[in-house]
Amino acid sequence: MKNIKFALAATALLCVAAPFVAQAQSTYDDTQQLIAQIQSDKRAVVLKAMALDDAQLTAFTPIYDAYQADRKKLMQRGVDLINAYSSNYDSMTDAAAKGLLKDWFALQDDELSLVKGTAKKLDKVLPTTKVLRFVQVENKLNTLLRLPGIQGIPLAK
Repeated sequence: MKNIKFALAATALLCVAAPFVAQAQSTYDDTQQLIAQIQSDKRAVVLKAMALDDAQLTAFTPIYDAYQADRKKLMQRGVDLINAYSSNYDSMTDAAAKGLLKDWFALQDDELSLVKGTAKKLDKVLPTTKVLRFVQVENKLNTLLRLPGIQGIPLAK
């Protein structure tokens, strides 16, 4: 269970459903706090890595902040998906597996669409080389953040 919670902290994609309402609310609050902390830390890393001048920073920041707000929603969907997986893990049916696959593929599609849409917006206000850098930085950070979760989630039985 500690590994699963660590994965949540690292990826904001892993959360174990609590058996009691009070614990569930606490877990939800902890999850939201972790997501906010990850986003704050990630924002600082992204801004440093982007190496923007003042005019570029002014143009980049509102687009990036909107991107992060949408990422937070996607992160919560990931947490919900992992909760569903966890709830069904010991008694996984084909129907439950089919639903999880559908939701996972939809989440992957939505994440890619968000990055593409953000890159398109950024390309209107930044040099394309900076847009490429943004996509690279996001890809690297998201890969690093997902790794502990991937390691902590057992394969389906």
